[in-house]
Amino acid sequence: MNLYGAQHHILVHSNAIDAETHQHTFIQVTIALESDFEIEIQGEVLRTTGIVLNSNVTHRLQGSGQPLVLLLIDSTSTIGAAFKQYMGKRDYSNFPSELSKEVAKFITAQLPQIHDAGSYSLFLQELITIFHLDYTQPAITDARIKELIQRMKQCTDPEHSIRTYAEQFGLSSSRISHLFKENTGISLSGYLVLHKLQKACYLIFQGTSITDAALAAGFDTPSHFANTSKRLLGMTAKDIRKDSVFLQVSSLH
Repeated sequence: MNLYGAQHHILVHSNAIDAETHQHTFIQVTIALESDFEIEIQGEVLRTTGIVLNSNVTHRLQGSGQPLVLLLIDSTSTIGAAFKQYMGKRDYSNFPSELSKEVAKFITAQLPQIHDAGSYSLFLQELITIFHLDYTQPAITDARIKELIQRMKQCTDPEHSIRTYAEQFGLSSSRISHLFKENTGISLSGYLVLHKLQKACYLIFQGTSITDAALAAGFDTPSHFANTSKRLLGMTAKDIRKDSVFLQVSSLH
């Protein structure tokens, strides 16, 4: 499994994705790299080569051992809004088969060439072009938000909460959340969830125990991390560790 941690999404490339019935606040894009896959949405079983699923929609994804690419995107982000154009007011939308095949071909060819944030940025820009999305990365201009991101990156705080960070900068929770969204195009609450999950994965891949990684990343307990990992990625922390590679590819990290 390859895991790429960006500021507004996580990209997972794996043949071991098998999530139980659940829902989450992220927009989920799933692309089959070889043949179609099965996904259950609100009790209805579908077979598809590619699909985008809205946030807070109950679903279950069964990879059946075939390679899939999973994008978990902060639903409040600008790139999340771009993907919503495929759904309108619906819970989900299947991508046209030819589009899914084009995306799968591109991903298969380009993922092995990604080694750092720069190459991932180029990959993401091209991927967005193939999906015909209208997306521009916001610029971070507020020094307080730059400092906040650096503090979260270092994980020096005992508590990862919006209120704690707001107090450090003499701001209200609503004000710091507004500034963060204005500068990054991402909700602060959504970013914190992605950040903690990415941080824990990074530490595990560096050899840290699952328990220590979970606590260092800001999860209340190791079981909280395990549940979050299973719910969002469809894999337990132990599954993630097996033959896996994690790459932080975010300009915000």
